[in-house]
Amino acid sequence: MSGTFPTTIKPSSLSLQDVRPNLINQSVSGKRVTRKYGSQYYLLDISLPPLSKDDAMDVFAFLKKQQNSFDKFDFTYPITNRGANISQTDIVVNGSHSVGDNTIALSGFDNSTSNVLKAGDLIKFANHTKIYMVEADLTSDSSGNATVTISPSIIATLANSEAVTVDQPNFKVYLDSDVLYTTDASGLFLITFSLRECIE
Repeated sequence: MSGTFPTTIKPSSLSLQDVRPNLINQSVSGKRVTRKYGSQYYLLDISLPPLSKDDAMDVFAFLKKQQNSFDKFDFTYPITNRGANISQTDIVVNGSHSVGDNTIALSGFDNSTSNVLKAGDLIKFANHTKIYMVEADLTSDSSGNATVTISPSIIATLANSEAVTVDQPNFKVYLDSDVLYTTDASGLFLITFSLRECIE
């Protein structure tokens, strides 16, 4: 199974965790030495609002068809970005970029506009399954160009004119926990689950 999690049902609560495994050694004297592995992924904890039995069973069946963590699927991030140009659908990469770059030239923004993207906005490049976060507010020049600083650094090359999703990108995910639903005398169902970003 794969597919896209139903976008008609919005979470009642969502937590997004930025996971960056590090190696930490601390001596008896208290001296601390750290090393970065260079990896990063997102974890999402999802709680859905109270659902009717019909809606709940549709969702539960979709999730169970993923065979727990075996399969992967798309989850559209339900929180809107803050940038002034998040409704733009023609933002593209300007020039090519190599693995490890974290400053990416973009074009297609409104000309000479402040905050076309804002720190904390999530974006996605067309040939990447990875989601990236904008690190600083972005202002476009008189031609609609701007260079964004992202985290983490890109894990695959970017080609010139590659499309960029600048609002509510699709996370490629798999289930990181068993799916749980509960119900009571009201007849409404509550479903909670955790998702881990799937990086390919």
